[in-house]
Amino acid sequence: AYAILVVGLYELAGFHFLALPFVPIGLVGTAVAFYVGFKNNSSYERLWEARKIWGSLVNISRSFTVLLLDYLQPCESMTEEALQEHKRILVHRHLAYINALRIQLRQRQIWEIKDDPFTTIVTDDTPFVNQNLLQEIKHYLHSDEAEPLYNQGNTATHILRKQNEHINFLASKGCIDSYKQVALGNSVAQLYDQQGACERIKSYPFPRQYAHFSETFVWMLAAVLPFGLIGELAKYGGDSLVWLAIPMSVVISWIFYVMELIGDRSENPFENGVNDIPMTAICRTIEIDLREILGEKEIPARVQPVNNIIM
Repeated sequence: AYAILVVGLYELAGFHFLALPFVPIGLVGTAVAFYVGFKNNSSYERLWEARKIWGSLVNISRSFTVLLLDYLQPCESMTEEALQEHKRILVHRHLAYINALRIQLRQRQIWEIKDDPFTTIVTDDTPFVNQNLLQEIKHYLHSDEAEPLYNQGNTATHILRKQNEHINFLASKGCIDSYKQVALGNSVAQLYDQQGACERIKSYPFPRQYAHFSETFVWMLAAVLPFGLIGELAKYGGDSLVWLAIPMSVVISWIFYVMELIGDRSENPFENGVNDIPMTAICRTIEIDLREILGEKEIPARVQPVNNIIM
């Protein structure tokens, strides 16, 4: 509509002064392209880093479980049956940890866009909801553990602390030597590192000055683009080609706007949007692997996409 108005004033009302030189507009377009490209690269880096972190959590979870099962050995003060129960508790507590981390990361921050179509698609077109933290960890923890851990400010952090205390307890009983205890402690430290990396992305937004002015510059370019196209088309084809400024300005503006929008919707990878890191599916993959390693028979099914969306 805006392009039709500008071209109509030029062609029908005779406002030929609206035709502007295209060189300054081209320079603005080049600057906007660099600016939007920088924003997109930075946003993608945040998204890809988040995915790499959760890939690392998958690997650490597997290795941590294997080390637990191999390093913990029966001792004089503990029977084989009792030790197996301790192993099961440790592995299930780890499942509580990754799910607690997932739920904590999906708590909305004040700067994340409200009523955004990328998030409303998920709520409207899929059955996905961010589970209640207490109810979720109760699936994996003893009832006397879940409530105290839930009441902590950072539940995931305190679950890892509980893991380390449990390993130290087993070491005091002689079920593991000091060397292997250190190896398990290093795995816990790696989990802390990955959690901290997720929290860094979650708690620090993409710098607002880049996010705000990127959109502003795109709209400025869209506003001046028809004026430059009119002058260029009039040079080559007179009045017969001037009307092509309408579809050309629409297409060019749309491309810049979509580029800006892609960067805008990729900067927060934990906001329950359609471009979110699929943490629910990743947690379920970890759970399946760990339960199979434990030799359990009741294995949950993998999370399946709903309407081509997987969370």
